[in-house]
Amino acid sequence: MSNADRSTVIRDMLAAVSEPVRLLFFEQSIGCEACGPTRQLLQQLADLSPNISLDVLNLMEAKDRAAQHGVDRVPAVVVSSPGRDRVRFYGAPLGHELMSLLEAIQMTASADSGLSPESRAQLALLTTPVELLTFFTPTCVYCPQMVTLANRIAVESPHVSATAIDATEYPDLVGRYNVNGVPKMIINDTLEIIGAAGEAELVRTVLSIAGLQ
Repeated sequence: MSNADRSTVIRDMLAAVSEPVRLLFFEQSIGCEACGPTRQLLQQLADLSPNISLDVLNLMEAKDRAAQHGVDRVPAVVVSSPGRDRVRFYGAPLGHELMSLLEAIQMTASADSGLSPESRAQLALLTTPVELLTFFTPTCVYCPQMVTLANRIAVESPHVSATAIDATEYPDLVGRYNVNGVPKMIINDTLEIIGAAGEAELVRTVLSIAGLQ
């Protein structure tokens, strides 16, 4: 895709955002090389849509706000609308993950996860928290599928949170979760999915870890 085509796609996706959505960006001035480019990208997106607003927050100065959204590192982006603030990105959502961010903005604004009726009915049974951590790299062509699928489930269910993590930025998390390749998803710190998975498979896995399968 050429840069011109990519710009057109971005503008078209943002033009489809018809309800307010807020991007909460957590940064710090020291020790965060990715914070500047991420902030610039988010500001550009906000400038392209009257329905997208950007809040820039210093992690150390906004500890309570960060804790409210489960954020403990930078750069971090929380995609938020009233009642829907369960989609997060750790690291700069650049490369292939830019599309994942745009889709997350669309879904969060509209409250439409895009999941099948069957998946929606199954997820409605959830009553316990489920956390989905999806590791990606900006050059991974298979990662956006898993990141977006996790985001869809988080938009659909108030009991699910989804965090996309740039594996090139956080060696501590890569070591903790033994990430040797991407995409890799960790569910509730106990179960992992390596590689791509389909919607039905992931929904079944989410239900099983919640004791519903």
